[in-house]
Amino acid sequence: MILVDTGAWYALSDPRDRNSTSAVAAWNQVRTGEYGRAVATDYILDETYTLLRMRLGVRAVRAFRDRLVRSGNLRIVRVSERDFEEALDLMVAHDDKRWSLTDCTSFLLMRQLSIGSAFSFDRNFREAGFRLLPAD
Repeated sequence: MILVDTGAWYALSDPRDRNSTSAVAAWNQVRTGEYGRAVATDYILDETYTLLRMRLGVRAVRAFRDRLVRSGNLRIVRVSERDFEEALDLMVAHDDKRWSLTDCTSFLLMRQLSIGSAFSFDRNFREAGFRLLPAD
């Protein structure tokens, strides 16, 4: 399995994004199952929908939702109340890091599901001990 983070979803949705070309190449590997099943959390999707709405408009939100519906290789994991509390504990325990709560929920769930890689452009995943795709 591989976690797909907000930055990757955004780069796939905006051809003007600086990471768009590498995101499309990496997505071709992810969508065909080269890394196993793709996983995203409801927090990642919330963050992505909001970012798309603010930067690109409702049309981009619709297109993204359609992409998710068509994807046969995506598992959406819901963050539970307990996961939320543990992620918050993780965030405040690492005051030397600039990890968002959404990132911490991702790190927590990646560990719970034994996911070692993230399709992301966020180096915080590397700081937390995960591999990045595409590699930087």
